Amino acid sequence: MQNNINQSSMLQAYINQKTGQGANLAQNSNPFVSPSPSLKLNLNQNDTFEKNNQQVSPEDNKKKKIAKIALLSACVLSASAGIIAAFRHKGGITKSFKEFGGKIKKFFKDSSDATQETVQKVKQSAENMQDFQKGADNINNAKDSLIRQIFKKIPGYKKFDDWASNLYRKASLKTMSKKYAKAQNAIFAGDDMIIGAMKKSGIDDTEAIRLTELLAKRRKSLEGFTGAESIQGRITKIDDVMQNLDEEAMKVVRGLKEEGLFKGLRRLSKQSLAEEKLTAAKKLQQELIGGHKLAGLTDDESVELAELIKKVLKNDDGTIAKQINKGNKLFKNAYSKETTDLFEKLRDINYGCAPGDILGMGSTVGLLGLYTAQANSKEEKVGVTLTTGIPLLTTLGTTIFATTKMVSGAKALVLGGVTGMFASMLGDKINEKYKQAHNIKETPKTIVTLDDYADKVKEKISLDA
Repeated sequence: MQNNINQSSMLQAYINQKTGQGANLAQNSNPFVSPSPSLKLNLNQNDTFEKNNQQVSPEDNKKKKIAKIALLSACVLSASAGIIAAFRHKGGITKSFKEFGGKIKKFFKDSSDATQETVQKVKQSAENMQDFQKGADNINNAKDSLIRQIFKKIPGYKKFDDWASNLYRKASLKTMSKKYAKAQNAIFAGDDMIIGAMKKSGIDDTEAIRLTELLAKRRKSLEGFTGAESIQGRITKIDDVMQNLDEEAMKVVRGLKEEGLFKGLRRLSKQSLAEEKLTAAKKLQQELIGGHKLAGLTDDESVELAELIKKVLKNDDGTIAKQINKGNKLFKNAYSKETTDLFEKLRDINYGCAPGDILGMGSTVGLLGLYTAQANSKEEKVGVTLTTGIPLLTTLGTTIFATTKMVSGAKALVLGGVTGMFASMLGDKINEKYKQAHNIKETPKTIVTLDDYADKVKEKISLDA
């Protein structure tokens, strides 16, 4: 502070000497009031002043620069030393980073293990489901084979068996013909729309000719593949390989005693009763239909056709594309049905499902008539019709549906079981409502059903145990 005062005094004396205005400046003692505008300072070139009125020499600037460098270097060294010490310390940052990295690795490893475990569970579930279906198919096929073997001993049964089996084959042929016809019509309708749009699309002549060639090839292939005569030919060839599956099944069933029941049943949960014949039949089917998976075109031709159609439909509002997708979806579904459902239906027919189903349908109607005839009153007849007739008729309808829609094996068993259960519950509920509405009291039962015989057998087993 004292130094600043001395510097101000020296400056004031210097100004007074140069201007001769010492008296006037002395009177203006307020430091914030500027001198008069008429005041002129005539300074020499050698009279230089720095900020804060101090003159700074080059040596001082050099010293300041060295001091700044030294300070910065000290900071860097201190920070470096701290970081190094932290990383070297066994409880410091190095350990933290290692622990964090370990947690990250563990997280991804656990996630990977969990994913693998989930995949394995899904795979195992799929395998278990396949085993269940295979086992259920074998049970169903063994049942049909046993019925056929028993009834074959009856004179004239063979004619009935042949008639029933051919009836099922014709139903399968009719179902496949309808599905392929529907798909073919949808595809051809889409092709006509493509040809119409091609003329306005602006594609060049070479592309137009190629598009026409591919559509013509596909049309010719579909007409030959989806016709009833062609389907019948494939059914006949596959059916020939599957002949006498019932006899193969009976050989396997008889062999279970020698093989061991548990071991044999476990094996049959993974393979069919007539595995060798069915494998040969499946191979033949793939040879017959494999080349038509893309409606008769090769993979490259199918891709090429799709690209050409895309160019034609660049200005389409979605109408043509919708028709094309519809045709492709219908054909894919029909092809899949032939690959799986038709094959399984032919398999079941050759095990003997047709005569067994028809005999079952006949016995269903006969049982309903027998139960009704035993009833002593109108109320009891209504009750047996509702509680027994509805389940029996539902089973009959399910059998007919499974036949016409080519639902076979385990799927038919599950479908029949589920529909039968719900039909029985429905019949009981309707019967209760009927009794309430007509104020009908419980009366002694006069009708003897198969359930009664089954209950007696259960009681006997329980007593013996």
